[in-house]
Amino acid sequence: MNPVTNVRLAVTLTIFTVFLLVACGGSGQKARDFEVVQFDGDTFRLFEETEGQAVVLNFWYPSCPPCRKEMPAFEAAWQELKDDPVRILGLYVPQGIDSEQDARHFIEELGLTFDFATDRLGRIAEAYELEYFPTTFFIGMDGDVVATHISILKTDEIVRQVRALLGDIAS
Repeated sequence: MNPVTNVRLAVTLTIFTVFLLVACGGSGQKARDFEVVQFDGDTFRLFEETEGQAVVLNFWYPSCPPCRKEMPAFEAAWQELKDDPVRILGLYVPQGIDSEQDARHFIEELGLTFDFATDRLGRIAEAYELEYFPTTFFIGMDGDVVATHISILKTDEIVRQVRALLGDIAS
């Protein structure tokens, strides 16, 4: 290969690696604490929830096609993991024409049974520097963000990541 081709290849590989780290990697940073009232009326405070259990935090909204597509995978993962020390919170972030009632109808329509709440003013999404939907944060029992995933997740990916967070103590 000539030197120009080598440089182009190196630049392309570097950009691809950075993309993968951002899209699927962990930050090793402490998660931002927040408190919300869930759709069922219970209060969810992140730092209380990470004491003794992992947390999967999924940012979504009802008219987002990839968000809609991945929700059955989250439900299937929840059914597999619900007896383990993990909480899954679907955090609805109002976008455009969607309302909280639309979010509630969507959850009911799909029969989703894990926890949901609304980031009413988008402050939690802002604190997590959210840019794309859906985005999922995997938070360890120490409160560290272990992994972040942008785009659609499949059931096995969710389960595998949670098992890694738990150090396979739940298997």
